[in-house]
Parts: sequence; structure tokens; C-alpha cells
Amino acid sequence: MLDPFATLEEAGFSLRRAGGMDRLAGWSPELIAGMDWARVSELARAIATEAGCEVAGSRVMPDGAVHFGMIEEPKSAKAQRAMVKTVPWNEWGATPETVQRFAQEVGGARNVRGILIAPGGFSPAALRAAQELRIEAVDAAGLDAAVRALPREKSDYLFVITTAGDFSVPSCPVCLKKLQRVEQEAFELPSRLFDMDGLIADNVVCDRLEVAAGCDVTFLHEVKARAISVSGHVAGDFVCEGPVILESGGTLSGTVAARSLVVRDGGQLLGQFRILEGELGSFVKPVVRWHWRCAGEEGKRECAWVVFEPHE
Repeated sequence: MLDPFATLEEAGFSLRRAGGMDRLAGWSPELIAGMDWARVSELARAIATEAGCEVAGSRVMPDGAVHFGMIEEPKSAKAQRAMVKTVPWNEWGATPETVQRFAQEVGGARNVRGILIAPGGFSPAALRAAQELRIEAVDAAGLDAAVRALPREKSDYLFVITTAGDFSVPSCPVCLKKLQRVEQEAFELPSRLFDMDGLIADNVVCDRLEVAAGCDVTFLHEVKARAISVSGHVAGDFVCEGPVILESGGTLSGTVAARSLVVRDGGQLLGQFRILEGELGSFVKPVVRWHWRCAGEEGKRECAWVVFEPHE
């Protein structure tokens, strides 16, 4: 019988991934969620094949999403067509919008059920949307359970093949070469949404700060933002390069220095406000960020458009 471990070692593949993770520890949801999108889609196809399904060819999208069709129980009277999709690399976890878009794609075919694979997981709202739209939601834990349910020899063989080489580095969806890590200085700030009650001890510096309705958030350090929108209850000291908007039901306690303050009907300021005047030295500091890009060795123009964010 073919020994996949020996075969791959002879070919020069290491059984340990860069970074020290021991591949011999076996399957886990974390390992699957950390794989290249191409490895995840091939693993899904292999699981379906081992389950007796007839699997059609894959269609790779520029964002790293993969579609393939299959027929479940093809030789029985209960044969069922299904459309399978792995989510794009830059999404990886499914939102309600992710599920809704896929449901629309499935809806274009007759008598087909949809299976959406999101290794990064599904938000609670996404799971509700999947249930309502009759989409089967599969995350890394689901793939892990499915591959572990296979006969031991099959599971081991798939493990070695799937994790050979740089299995965590994403591939270019255009030329299928491995992407390269590229660093650059960035001046962008992230937006921050606080949708849960909390006492925030971090130094918050962001583009847009939003506090959701029904939430009570207290900031222990001065908050700096380009725009602030409050629909819940917030306390702290705030410096804003743009407008501060207190929506209906929103209250702000503390001090506010901003270019402008807008208080909607039902909103309330419970503190001190001063208008920010004159030139304000930007609090945005350049940071070095990195992402995955294609080296373009195949000479395909579309490769230059591939920019994948790291899964960290």
C-alpha cells in the first residue's frame, strides 16, 4: 500500500509547517481554517467524493471563492443536485450578506440545494439567515468532523496530501502560484463598532467610531476619531477631527472636542463640548501593514489585481 508520508518525504516535503506547528498532531478546525483557499476547496471535494457524490469541475473566482456542483446519492432514486461554494479569502467568515448572496446564486438553478463553506465560521445572524434560506452552513469544525468520519487510511492520506508544502500560504486565483508577503506603509485607520456593553481600557484611535443602540460603553482613555456616531450610551473623553452625531436614544457623558456636534431628537449630551478650531495635527501615524500579492511571474494582467489580507 502507498505510504503517503514516505512518498512526500522522499519528494522533499517537510512534515512540519514553518512557524513550528506540528503537522503530525493531525486534523483540527484551527488547521483547516488556516489553510490556503485552494486546499480547503480540494478537501471539500475529496470529502464529497469519498461520500459517494459525483463531483463536477471547480470554478475559481478572482477573489478566491470556489464553486462546484455535485450529485448526492447519484445512483439512487433520491439523487439530489447541490451547489457548493467556499467563501472568498477576504471574507473567510460568513455574514448574513454572504449567505444571502449565495442563496441568490442557488436560486438561479432548479431543484438544487446550497452548501456554503466558511472556514472562519458563521456569525449568529449568518446562521439564522442560512436556516431561513435553507442553506447548509459548513465551517472548519464541520469539515474537521467530516474528514475524521472517513476511514482512518483515507483521512490520513488526505491529511498528508492537503498539508504538503506551504499549505497555509494562499494561492493566486488567476495563475495558482503561491502569493508573496508584501509590506507597505499605510495611513488608513480602521473603523470601530462597539455593539456590546463594556469597559474599554485600550487606547482607541480610529476612523469612524460607532456605538450601537442598546449598548453601554465606557472608555478609560481619551478616544481619537475622525467621526463619531452614538446610538447607545457612551462615557469618556473624545477628540474628533470631524462631526460627532448623537442619534435618537444616544447619550454621551464626559468631554467632547470636535468640529461639530449634531444631536438628533431623542439624543442627549451629558457633558462638556467645545468646538475644535484651527489646524489640528493629525493623530494618524503611518504603520507598516502587509498583505498577500502575486509576483506576476506568469505575465497575466489580472494577477496584479489580487490583494489578499492576512488571516490574523
